[in-house]
Amino acid sequence: MKKKVLVLAALAAACVTSAAFATPQTQFQKGQFQLDLGAWDVKASVDGENFGSDGTVTTDSKWNFQGGLGYALSDKWNLEYVYHDLNTKYDGAKATDGDEHEVNLVYSLNKNFAVYGGWNRIKNSVDVDSFSKTNNIAQLGLIAKAPLAKNFDIYGKAAIGTKKTTIWEAGLGYTFAKDFDLSAGYRYVNTKLVDKGPFVTLSYRFGGHKDEAPAPVYVTPAPAQPAETPHTYNDYYLESIHFDFDVDTPVAYDQGKLDHFVAVAKEYPHDTFKLVGNTDAKGTDSYNDDLSKRRVVNVAKYAVDHGVNSEQLVLEYEGKHDPVATNETDQGRADNRRVDIWHHK
Repeated sequence: MKKKVLVLAALAAACVTSAAFATPQTQFQKGQFQLDLGAWDVKASVDGENFGSDGTVTTDSKWNFQGGLGYALSDKWNLEYVYHDLNTKYDGAKATDGDEHEVNLVYSLNKNFAVYGGWNRIKNSVDVDSFSKTNNIAQLGLIAKAPLAKNFDIYGKAAIGTKKTTIWEAGLGYTFAKDFDLSAGYRYVNTKLVDKGPFVTLSYRFGGHKDEAPAPVYVTPAPAQPAETPHTYNDYYLESIHFDFDVDTPVAYDQGKLDHFVAVAKEYPHDTFKLVGNTDAKGTDSYNDDLSKRRVVNVAKYAVDHGVNSEQLVLEYEGKHDPVATNETDQGRADNRRVDIWHHK
């Protein structure tokens, strides 16, 4: 009987399990909770040689309650707590009576993989001789998950822990409604003894939110204003100032025209005025080019001296190449000796 108690005590002392819940999550949504409720049909066995006893003892399987609660700290980190009842039978009678508390921190690598680390506190007691043992286990593991078909996932989970603990778990998950999963699988734990058996769990997720784009703001556009027709600038003829033969100063009788030009230029200070010098056909091209330049300069100087901004004036010369009349008569040649003034507006 004592050997039997030793083996059962070893069973209680070495029991270590991993969290058995709905298809493990590898992606999270900040602020979301996951509630897991289920049961697992565990059977335990131990090699007595590991505990100073003879033979191997295997308990009968018994359904136990299990549950858990997870909270997503961010879209990458999830904190989870898992609880298990640890009750087994042996020869039709209660063998062990205990519970397990597990806390893990899970980090999402991507949609298919996550890693986790945590702490297990497992307490078991045996009715015979009131033997009780508590195990504290540190563990580190990996979760892998992939879609199998529409609404179906397949996953695997493995971990190593202190006190020579190894854990693996595999299962299928089925999403049968929004935020509801049903999973079933098989779990195997080895920590001097072996815990193994099938499980089934229902999971429900709630809370959390995705960062959504801000709601569009609709602004009623102001009535369209008629498009303004681009202003087309043109040169408008204003005056012609005339000169005597081979002279670069205006004739006296055009003094009124000069004053009129000055008045208009000062009235429209933002407009420009083009001054073009001309000569009659007598003389060489080079001489007439120079003469037409001097005529333009003298008209511009008069305007500036009387208050016109020099930046309003554009000076050009044509020499004898732009006659307005014949160069065969005295009157024609007199008409050609001029400075034409154009208002650019």
